[in-house]
Amino acid sequence: MKNLSRIALLSAVSILLAACSDPPVDDSAANKATVVDGAMGNGMSSNGLKGMDLNALGAMSALEDDKNYAVGGVQPTIYFGFDQFSLDDKAQAVVSHYVRYLSTKPNLPIVLEGNCDERGSSEYNMALGERRAKAVRDALVVSGIATSRIKVVSFGEEKPAAEGHDETAWALNRRVDMKFPQQ
Repeated sequence: MKNLSRIALLSAVSILLAACSDPPVDDSAANKATVVDGAMGNGMSSNGLKGMDLNALGAMSALEDDKNYAVGGVQPTIYFGFDQFSLDDKAQAVVSHYVRYLSTKPNLPIVLEGNCDERGSSEYNMALGERRAKAVRDALVVSGIATSRIKVVSFGEEKPAAEGHDETAWALNRRVDMKFPQQ
């Protein structure tokens, strides 16, 4: 019963936070990965990173090399339905698993990479990828993970997990990957 109450609370908070409107996405950055929130213990505040083009920083290759290995047999990937950014029960279970893991490693940063399938405009998909990553961030924060450890990045449709133009590929591309760069 306690877990059910916790899940209900997390869902309610996610819905409330999702209802807050985000500013429109800058069209000039539509095809670039952009840091939208968070810091990585590199001395920069989240305000110093917000909106910076990762390609200009030369950090794209660094993010590509970040580790997202399964911990305890649970893959660090959360999948979403078409045009959705709320966490379902399976996603909540993955978040809970990684909250336990992150609680044992208090200095470990986490990067949340929001992704979309190819449908929709580049601008829309960048914003949706951001909403997905922020939904996961919010669930982590509600569960006790410090915001300062979390960086949110949206790749939109630019980093597909699966090539293809069918529901099978699209389902694999609608996701948030959790990466642990200093693991």
